[in-house]
Amino acid sequence: MKLFLLGLALLGSKVAAGGFSRKAQDAIVDIHNKLRSKLALGIYKAKGSKMPPAMDMLEMSWDDTIARSAQEFADTCPMSHRENYKNKYGENIYRAFSSAEVKEDLGEYGLIASKKWEAEFNKFGWESRTYGSQKTKIGPATQMAWSKSNKIGCGVKNCGPDPKKKGLNKVVVVCNYQKKGNVKGLEVYKEGKTCSSCPSNTSCDKDSGLCV
Repeated sequence: MKLFLLGLALLGSKVAAGGFSRKAQDAIVDIHNKLRSKLALGIYKAKGSKMPPAMDMLEMSWDDTIARSAQEFADTCPMSHRENYKNKYGENIYRAFSSAEVKEDLGEYGLIASKKWEAEFNKFGWESRTYGSQKTKIGPATQMAWSKSNKIGCGVKNCGPDPKKKGLNKVVVVCNYQKKGNVKGLEVYKEGKTCSSCPSNTSCDKDSGLCV
């Protein structure tokens, strides 16, 4: 199968809110939290460089309301971010182009998209935890890692043949996040002893290093 992947941010057949099955939703959340846990514990490496531990990394969970918003936008088969996305949610977009027929179950694309976004850390490195200070664009990855983003919802759409890509079939994944991340001038997370600055309404999960 000929597959072309473009990143801008399986499972089971029963589709729940947001266009992904519950199993696919869990897989998307899991890959986000694995990244966040490694950062919280200070064991994550970006292009070979070990990142410092996080003192305020929240556990992320799925939100059906956010997923519906993401699905509504995915249904438009977007080529770029929505104009007003910065006003409410953080947003990651992924597009896949394939010469093969797209399967009815689109769950795998949520996992592929999440892995593609995270891969930006290893492709480009992570020079500064202050958003906007790095020249290379790693926005989808930093949104995944944004410590205060504890809610996620995603949508997916089979957009069919794309005339601009010589008729290749296009699938779009949109993930929205709350609180929104990637705010220029703010830190992706606070460096310090794991869990030492968890919000008052959370507690530390010592195994994951996340505030839950």
